[in-house]
Amino acid sequence: MGAPSGDAEVADPEAVPCDGDNVEVAGGAGAVSVRLPCEEVGGMGAIEIQGCWRSTAGVHEVWAVLTDLTTWPDWWPAISEVEVVEPRGSALAAARLTFSTRPPLRPLVTTLEVVDQTAPSRLDVLVADGPLGGHGVFTVDEDPEGSRSCYDVSLSVRSLLFRPLEPILRSGTRTSGRARLERAGEDLARLAGGEPLPQHAPG
Repeated sequence: MGAPSGDAEVADPEAVPCDGDNVEVAGGAGAVSVRLPCEEVGGMGAIEIQGCWRSTAGVHEVWAVLTDLTTWPDWWPAISEVEVVEPRGSALAAARLTFSTRPPLRPLVTTLEVVDQTAPSRLDVLVADGPLGGHGVFTVDEDPEGSRSCYDVSLSVRSLLFRPLEPILRSGTRTSGRARLERAGEDLARLAGGEPLPQHAPG
């Protein structure tokens, strides 16, 4: 990993303090909840993000995109490259993901494993190695106008050696980070052959 710069870190006016509250952004294709847990394991940085997207794409079409790990750079934020690798142990599938970062950090590389899935409704993934650890659940359900896709992802820095990565996690609390998560739903919808819908169905 690249070394951190020698400059003192400047407080980010958009970063959310660790007060245990969720940050909600509504509108567009979905709502995003971002939380910085106050009780971080070993003092390491951590982030929890949840959200849902609605689209006119059908459940099976969204599921096909979601479970094709090679499509993830086309919709999930910051992933620049995916290399499918041989799954280990009981994992169903695996891929080496490369995340774009800002200098002086090098691109972040980690391995994502699919540890369980129930087609076409639930995908459980694990960040198996690399500087970040974590897990995520993605679900796809029927919607009167198409489908509703939700995610619940938790990430944390594995050790003190990777503390320079903490600003990357905190960037998810910024307006730009949350907006990119909302746009991910739009990208996913269009890859599945549909169009994004407002978060709440008409009454």
